[in-house]
Amino acid sequence: MTEHTPDYRTVGEHFLDFTIAFFNLAKSKYQQQNQIKANSVGFQALILLNQPGRSAPTMSELAARLEITKQQLTKLVNDLEEKDLVRREHDSRNRRQVYLYITPTGAAIVSQLKEAMLSCTVAGLSGFSEQELKELDNCLTRLSGLLSKFNPDAPGAVKCPEFPSL
Repeated sequence: MTEHTPDYRTVGEHFLDFTIAFFNLAKSKYQQQNQIKANSVGFQALILLNQPGRSAPTMSELAARLEITKQQLTKLVNDLEEKDLVRREHDSRNRRQVYLYITPTGAAIVSQLKEAMLSCTVAGLSGFSEQELKELDNCLTRLSGLLSKFNPDAPGAVKCPEFPSL
């Protein structure tokens, strides 16, 4: 096999293929009959709120991080609050600022979902040989480190085109 130096497009195509395959795997295998689906915006919100050492985001900050409108987030938070998964707290100096916190119930749900996802992943890896596990672990460790540099919005980066609406 001859080795070649891949260009940005080739690496981008491989990355996109991997991302789509992983998303489809996660979507089909990580569904839980629970209050929150593992691939939902609600799950993403709970994951963001469940990060230790991070300060509580405001509604506006969380909407921006989830890339949804404030109106969409309000509906989502209403649903999550109804299920006792998050709570809102108004800033004592500026009542218009509303901070979001995950509740102990919400943290327990995230923990249960992550454990179920891990169990499913471990089951999926059971057919791998020791050498394949070692190779995959090495690749994933390297990929995780490289992803910290992935920034399509970096100065000088080629701008992403507008996506066609479906």
